[in-house]
Amino acid sequence: MTINKAMSASLLTPLLLASVISGCSNDSSSSSNISFYVQAGQEDIEEGLVRVVSAEGGQLSRDAEGRLSGTEYVTDEEGEVNPRAAAAEIYYFELLGHVAEEDTGVEPTTVRCQWAAGCTAGGSDYSFGADVARIDGLGWRAVAYDISSGERVRLTPLTDLAAQLAFDYVYDEGQSAWTATGYYSPYSVEQSISQVSQIFGIDSVESREPTDLTELSRVANSSSADTVYSIRYGALIAAWYHLSESYSGDFAADVAAEFSTNAGQMTEADDGSAVLTLQALYSAAVENLEQIAASEDISGTALTSAISGLNQDIASLSLTSPATLTSVRPATLDELFGAGDLEDLQLGLSRAKAFVQVLRDYENTFFEDGYRETADAYMDMLKAIGEENQDDLNLLIDQYIDVKDLYVATYLQNTGVCADTSAYAWMSGASCSYSSATAQLTLTGSNGTNLVVTQKVADVNLTDEEDEPTESHAIDVLITGSMRAGDLGFVVDNTYDNDDPEDDILSPTGIRIYYDNIVNTLVETDSGANEILAYELRWSDFSIYRSGLPSEVNGTPVTQDDIELSGAYRIFYRGVRDPLDDPQNPVSDLRFNIDTVVLNGRVSDVIGDEDDDDDNYTTVYIAANAENASDYYPEKEWTSFNGFFTPNAANGYAEGSVQADLATYERGSQTISGQQVDYLDVKLMVDGVALEDSARYRFYPTQLREDDTDINRDDETDDLVSVFDIEICELEYNNGSWSVGTCDPKQRLFGERDTDQAINDLWEAGAFSRVTVPGRGEYFITWSASAGSDGCYVLDPLTSGTLDGTLYEPMVLGLSSARFTAETILEDQPDTAFDILVNARTADRYTLTAALSHDYSGLSTNGDIYYGTGSRLDRILVSYDTDSNYGVTGSLEIYKDGVSLTLDPGTANEETDVVDSTLGLTLNRQYTSSPMPYHYVTDDEGNYDICVTDNIAENAAETLEGSVYYLTFRGVVYGSIQEENGVWVIRYIDGSFETL
Repeated sequence: MTINKAMSASLLTPLLLASVISGCSNDSSSSSNISFYVQAGQEDIEEGLVRVVSAEGGQLSRDAEGRLSGTEYVTDEEGEVNPRAAAAEIYYFELLGHVAEEDTGVEPTTVRCQWAAGCTAGGSDYSFGADVARIDGLGWRAVAYDISSGERVRLTPLTDLAAQLAFDYVYDEGQSAWTATGYYSPYSVEQSISQVSQIFGIDSVESREPTDLTELSRVANSSSADTVYSIRYGALIAAWYHLSESYSGDFAADVAAEFSTNAGQMTEADDGSAVLTLQALYSAAVENLEQIAASEDISGTALTSAISGLNQDIASLSLTSPATLTSVRPATLDELFGAGDLEDLQLGLSRAKAFVQVLRDYENTFFEDGYRETADAYMDMLKAIGEENQDDLNLLIDQYIDVKDLYVATYLQNTGVCADTSAYAWMSGASCSYSSATAQLTLTGSNGTNLVVTQKVADVNLTDEEDEPTESHAIDVLITGSMRAGDLGFVVDNTYDNDDPEDDILSPTGIRIYYDNIVNTLVETDSGANEILAYELRWSDFSIYRSGLPSEVNGTPVTQDDIELSGAYRIFYRGVRDPLDDPQNPVSDLRFNIDTVVLNGRVSDVIGDEDDDDDNYTTVYIAANAENASDYYPEKEWTSFNGFFTPNAANGYAEGSVQADLATYERGSQTISGQQVDYLDVKLMVDGVALEDSARYRFYPTQLREDDTDINRDDETDDLVSVFDIEICELEYNNGSWSVGTCDPKQRLFGERDTDQAINDLWEAGAFSRVTVPGRGEYFITWSASAGSDGCYVLDPLTSGTLDGTLYEPMVLGLSSARFTAETILEDQPDTAFDILVNARTADRYTLTAALSHDYSGLSTNGDIYYGTGSRLDRILVSYDTDSNYGVTGSLEIYKDGVSLTLDPGTANEETDVVDSTLGLTLNRQYTSSPMPYHYVTDDEGNYDICVTDNIAENAAETLEGSVYYLTFRGVVYGSIQEENGVWVIRYIDGSFETL
């Protein structure tokens, strides 16, 4: 068996990829963290959950499943949490309630009853001033921009309206109208807070303290206008609660949706069409204040003023039909931000617009003057040289593999002389000698061939202390020396300790052969008793070079005399059999997939240079691997580099194909250590071969156990709590029967639970509805389930049966992740670096991160890729992710130092502003329906819970039509870019727009 010559394509790639140069940037100035406070309701909501989420780029941060990605805090007895976050950012806050969890010590969320006649929640009645255990009627939100250290942000039903408005609209002062957006911006956040505050007659719904009406007597006699606002605010929240108690839906969500539909206006009086009217809210607030005053014998200036103000507002409301909306407009931007801060924002907006104009010709302006021409000429030359020498490069690799074949044949024939070389035409006239005593072959020829070939037991376990094993699962056929093919020369050697050939080999060069069984020398494999499982070509220290280049190649002038690619390279071919063969009697042929490719190289204009002798060079690093190499059974013996994303459809494994009787399930019970334990067996089998995921799920009955870890946080470790254990065990299939194998450690859940509920939780998580079949892909099993009143599917009670599976994500062949890094150094020119990382499950499901840096003084890393840093930097950062379950996300950040921006062009105010600039584009395209037919909801405990929305494998694929890109300058969002009627339009937050 010989290594396929297809690997030759992988060595030409560096010369071609070195020609890739393109560019971008980031100037996200890190803000210092500050401490502030968020206070919920009337400072009366205890044990509430507050989520704090950043809104960078105008969008809320989310994980790959679409869940908000932030930090959770629990409110204290005054409804307060104390987060830390970066200043000068937009933050989103969300209040959630949860029920008590006795077994974990989690207290329920309580809200003080602020209604004089009492409150109702969960079917129970509560008196005025009592703490109400409540999870309904909350879900409030708030947004804030540029929070100050020590600032207190309120979280109430009215801030919830402002949060909705801030995302949906920005107020265009020129048009005196709210303009739809779909992102948060400094303008929209402050304008929405102002709008809601003015509609409801409060100085600021975000910062004003709402009075706790159970403590009304403490403030009622104040003469302060601030106190009047506080009483009014508290009265409106209490009225809101009271009205929500008799509402059948989600009151807060429905009022917010109505408020957005009305573009930030409220219905004044009730004509039966509105969820909430000012008349209903104000009237309830007055009624409540008057009843509290009467029952508690409270009076005072502030209380009287608050009631009087509400009554006056009620009298001014329009009672016409159809209903009349308010006609409020927010305070001006100058009033909201102050002259200085507004000037900074407006300057940022002007600079953003000017930078957009610069980017219209960015391909020619990214690099320093004169660099692009020099770089293009250099890259064109490298590409032309690569194309010119491609055949010779392939021939070099063919010859190298031929040498391995010659050596193996020579050693195994054991005659003391070289094997027949006539099969290798290029060896004609070469001299071959072999020593049986040392097992060394020497091959010399007039074409520059001077190779020494030996063998060595390979050290495949690099974690132990043995560096010179006497046996292992692999043998290195060491091939070092030099050879030629056409115009190309080739030199290769091992790498040695201390760079000294007299010392130990640190990394061997040659072809590593992996065997099924342990060996201490090359062995015969024809019998199949010890077959070859993998090959690895290893060039630990190599050089491919050409001297005396022509003056022109394919019309491209060649401006140097020599070219060399040097470094280290390896490619690993993994052997596989059909994974669904009978393990006791495999019959399929062994075939080889490309598993891993790594190149760490340098393209230089000096042969054998010491890194400081050359004028122009490019360093290149390439690493790639194939996720499915060990499972995918290819159609031919050796896979090639053009096999990317090739589905295994030739054998009938196309998407939608059905595997009959894939799963057999059975309910039962057994006695374990004297306990009666329920179980569910899920037996997975394809063509008589059992799958590894076959399992027995054991469900132990709810038990009382000592709380030795103090899970309920009561400082006691000897009290009893309820626990429910789940154990997952392998099911093994041997000689036609199933048996239980090893079991994973038990998973312990706190609280009472029954078996049906536990099985449903596992099904929701896809434990036995999505099945991986090796070599084929992902299958979906349609278990019997029904949708509940909330639209979430619940698994029907199980007994026993057999189910088919449908292939919904076929396995694909090819490299699934790749990293390419290149740095180009040209004489008397700034340095340029390009780095890209791609992870791809399929052609449609991938993530990409890339950076192009120019004229930098140093390179740094964010954990994924390298990017440039320094005072003269130009840089582009790109990220793109299509692999999440809720949408497509991405970003583009462009940084350029000292860019000349023309502000207000064509006007009397035109000026040129030279400034370091960062422009960003953020894509956050949520699918209308998730690719996976589920989403997350917040349960009664305040945790995210899966809601299965359809009993299918995947929803229909979505396109990016209608995608919106959010434009930021120096971290502040100033507009959006969207295709409108076939034209891409930029709409800025000041109401202006332009086309691209």
